[in-house]
Amino acid sequence: MRSTWTLSLTAALLMAGCGAEPPAEAPPAAEAVGTAEAPLDADLAPYFDAVTTPTNSYRVVGTLTPPSWSWGQIELLEGYQRFRSEYYNPRTLKLRSQDTYQSSDYPVATYFGSLNQQLVDGFNLYYGNSCATAAGSTCPTPGPTKPEARFVLLHKGRATAARTCNVNLTPTLLVHGAIQDANVWLFPNGNNGSGGTYGGAAQLTGLVQDLESKGRCVYAVTFGSFHGDNFNHAIHVANAVKRVKALHPGVARVDIVAWSKGVLAVDPWMENAATWGGFSATRFFERLAKEQASQVPAYDDSVRVYVPLSGPHKGIDLNFRHPIHTLTIASTASNAPVGRGPMPWTYFSAFQCVTFGYDVPWFKNPYAESVCAGSGGTWPDYFRRIYLSNITGLSSTGTPVSASTLQTLNTNQGLSASSFNFDDYNMSLFGAVNNSGKYVTAYAGQLQAAYDLRATYPIPDRSATAWDNIDPDENRYFPWMDTKLIYNPLNPFIAAGYMAASDHRVCRTTAFDPTGSPCFAYHAYNTNQNREAYDSLGYGKYRIMEGLGMAAAMEMGGKFITRLAEHGLDSRLPSLYVLYGTTGGSQPFETDGMTSTTSALRGDGVLFEASIAAMTQLTQGWTTAKKTADAKQEGMAYDHLSMGITPAVWNKISAHFVSRD
Repeated sequence: MRSTWTLSLTAALLMAGCGAEPPAEAPPAAEAVGTAEAPLDADLAPYFDAVTTPTNSYRVVGTLTPPSWSWGQIELLEGYQRFRSEYYNPRTLKLRSQDTYQSSDYPVATYFGSLNQQLVDGFNLYYGNSCATAAGSTCPTPGPTKPEARFVLLHKGRATAARTCNVNLTPTLLVHGAIQDANVWLFPNGNNGSGGTYGGAAQLTGLVQDLESKGRCVYAVTFGSFHGDNFNHAIHVANAVKRVKALHPGVARVDIVAWSKGVLAVDPWMENAATWGGFSATRFFERLAKEQASQVPAYDDSVRVYVPLSGPHKGIDLNFRHPIHTLTIASTASNAPVGRGPMPWTYFSAFQCVTFGYDVPWFKNPYAESVCAGSGGTWPDYFRRIYLSNITGLSSTGTPVSASTLQTLNTNQGLSASSFNFDDYNMSLFGAVNNSGKYVTAYAGQLQAAYDLRATYPIPDRSATAWDNIDPDENRYFPWMDTKLIYNPLNPFIAAGYMAASDHRVCRTTAFDPTGSPCFAYHAYNTNQNREAYDSLGYGKYRIMEGLGMAAAMEMGGKFITRLAEHGLDSRLPSLYVLYGTTGGSQPFETDGMTSTTSALRGDGVLFEASIAAMTQLTQGWTTAKKTADAKQEGMAYDHLSMGITPAVWNKISAHFVSRD
């Protein structure tokens, strides 16, 4: 749900030491051994990692000591619970330094490469594979760049690892969101090993150093997949809290700060997901979700303060609403930051790719190309379909249905077999059925987060030019399509093509309801195999993109947000402090919260207010007196990309911690 690479911060904080004698550290042993689980149903078993006797416990596999300018220590924790298997495509795997995107204009590897390598080295404590550092090598599956679901990294700040923080204060655990890892809490603008930041940003350090400078011990998790399953992540949060408490035997509770998708790792644990009801007994993905929920440990009254920062408690439908975001992802290299998001389409027409003619430099994507490489540049290729999934729907029991392989779909559209790689093309939020007949998706956690918010935030008619400088679709997506469709080198006075509907809402709602609201274009070059009809001039009619729709996304996510919204946090929680952003930033990703008469935004530029200002939802079941005493909600004039990395927000968090000391 966010990317950290283009953030520019305004102030640097000095890091001060905190004095306290370190007590003996608890041994890295398993905690709280539970009882073995009943066997899985045969059709669900392939979707979970193999474990002989799952128990409610964990172990510390080993520790890594990063360079002196980075974290103090990183531990690898292995959970013994039953985890749903994570699947990785090139857009979701952990990047080594050599994999991190870099160009002359975007020196990402310079400032993030070493930090990315530390994560791979951390997971490699288990795998011990030379691929973690070998130049030009490819790591196996599973492996240090594609770790199994049961692993999570636990990071310690430098003062925390040295035990010079005040170990008697309540320690803090930080939980990152999508397209993030724990490094965003330490160096939000990267670090080249000498203190240099990406883009010369003034903000050198993060919340870790800020809290440690105030005496607090600080830990953070890094999940194997930042788009990974939220039930898996909830188990890891529970295990990480146990580990932090073991390192602070005199402290009863831990404070948690979660950002963006990170709240979906904390909420299920603190809502006692194992007790959730309402799941269908016959639909495949709800049965899967029920089994997953049963694996989340019971909440054990071990959190003192929970601070959710602009999290999608009520879900997100951002990429369903805005075709420009999917187009940008599809046209971008897999290791470039902006290319690492979820896509709600199963195929799209090649002319939407950010290419024009034969590699014209001024129409190049500023990062790189991927499935769009060499595609959509000329009329004969405009309406070739690029398939990102082979799933056509769900069966009567809710299992994914496919009639062809993903490779066949693409080669039938003219792609050479040698140019196809399943993992490169399996980019859809919905996933695909692989050649072995198994359903796989790299975006399980994003499917779980999907929720239709149009009833609260309708899709507005933004076709008017007045919105060109505000709405990302009207500013970039539709002008791009219009330019390519109109272009006619044979007769510049006659348009070669046009959009079927002048009201752009038709295209913007297609991802929600691909059958009821299809997006079409007409073009004079009408010999493509995908032509569906003609207009009166003989122009061919072409469907621009296709998906499974929002209802399918919510079902394939196991109705996660529906179940989540039915429950409040455990009422034993001493303090809830909901912090959320109220501005969209200079270039908001989400603008539909604006009305036709005002540019006031009901959101933080990525998520809507209904999702992020969720105190009422989170305090279901609390008494009025407890809500008044122990729950607080506050909006701050920052956008989604700034809420976790801005000193003013940190000061609010610290002040609240102090009020509860």
